[in-house]
Amino acid sequence: MLIAVDADINPEYLELLAHGQKNYVALELLDNRRISPKQNKVAHALIGDIANWQGDFPIVTEQFLKYYFMAQSGKWFSHATATRSEARDWVDFLIEFVLSNNISLPKRYEYLTENSSWFFYCLKYRKCCICGKHADIAHVEAVGMGRNRYAIDHSGHRFMALCREHHMEQHTIGILLFLELHDVMPLYLDYEQRKKLNVGG
Repeated sequence: MLIAVDADINPEYLELLAHGQKNYVALELLDNRRISPKQNKVAHALIGDIANWQGDFPIVTEQFLKYYFMAQSGKWFSHATATRSEARDWVDFLIEFVLSNNISLPKRYEYLTENSSWFFYCLKYRKCCICGKHADIAHVEAVGMGRNRYAIDHSGHRFMALCREHHMEQHTIGILLFLELHDVMPLYLDYEQRKKLNVGG
């Protein structure tokens, strides 16, 4: 693979980054199709919910959020010109804003249940991925009675954030029916994600 850069890179800076090893470059495949109708719809729905929480007009809240997003990402977002990859980052930002500020949603939007970001941020902020109440971390694969869950290898386990009521329901009706009934997408987490979210070991 040949990578062309727009400007020369200082070789001393490359040596500094390599730290005596090889230089590595992250490559991300981007979806350059236009923002999807579902992404556009859920973005405006979340902006409306945030505006209701703030007690402001959606158009004012949208501008505030765009400046906040730019401060975090270095990119200005526009619904009119956004690609699907850019829209994914924007919706992820809105999801995290909602969950980190305890903003209640009138319903779980379809886009949320179809993408892993909602379920990841529910784990991060300990919000039930179904109803939004305070949540515990639930295992899909049984840990077993009497075992120290902090001494278990969690690499093969899937996780979801559930409130006490939904956690009890999961055990009552069985995991397969529960996942289908509530459109829940449990997540595998790598070591760094588990460490960052303080989930398992």
